[in-house]
Amino acid sequence: MDPETKRLTWNVSGNVSKIECYVGSSRFTVSSDNVSCQFYSLSKCQASNYTVKVTLVDQEPFSTWIEYPKQEGNPGAAAEDLDCKVHDVSFLTCTWAVGREAPKDIQYHFSLESIRRTGQKWDCPRYTPNERGTHVQCHFDRMSRFPKQQYRFLVEGASGHSRVPCSEAIEFLQDIEKFIAPNITATCNESLALMKWHMASLFRTSFDYDLEIQQGTEPPSVHKVGVHPSLPRASHMRTLSLDAGPA
Repeated sequence: MDPETKRLTWNVSGNVSKIECYVGSSRFTVSSDNVSCQFYSLSKCQASNYTVKVTLVDQEPFSTWIEYPKQEGNPGAAAEDLDCKVHDVSFLTCTWAVGREAPKDIQYHFSLESIRRTGQKWDCPRYTPNERGTHVQCHFDRMSRFPKQQYRFLVEGASGHSRVPCSEAIEFLQDIEKFIAPNITATCNESLALMKWHMASLFRTSFDYDLEIQQGTEPPSVHKVGVHPSLPRASHMRTLSLDAGPA
């Protein structure tokens, strides 16, 4: 396995009919050239079995496998419960817990890596430590500078006593975005209500809303609202008839 190209290669002889690549027990792809399989992303921290199943003409199929990556160090020392959120429009915060079997001198270091571009990496600019001085949180700002793509959120541990495995999560930024409830303004008269709000997001322009409106003592009614294509990015309005439902 070449971690730079994310390509699994092998040598094979004989009259090959088909070669399939598996990750764990699931088939990933069929080799297009019978000597390699290309992967989009590889874990740096979680070992998996990569199996090559070979089907030969007029012969029994056979398979072989490798484990990647090789596990080193005590898994109990690795950071636990890694969780990352894009929040307040332009901030990223990642938190983790100290490994249950981590040595006393453990220190964790966080980085953000591009899955698409090998070698593109951003180290954590600002940490939050716990009472022992161990990093347990990382903060990024100006997330608008990061392209809309998939990233690896990586926590690596260091100790003078033993090797420490890493912990990771692979996510699209838009999938971990936590939205802020929009401020709503309304202008009303005896028959109509004009409601306006603005939804802020770095990654999305399409939203669906449920507007729950209650008039006096009547039961609340729910109005489905989608994005109006003629409105500016993430700005929305709704005109409601106060006696007849949505306009």
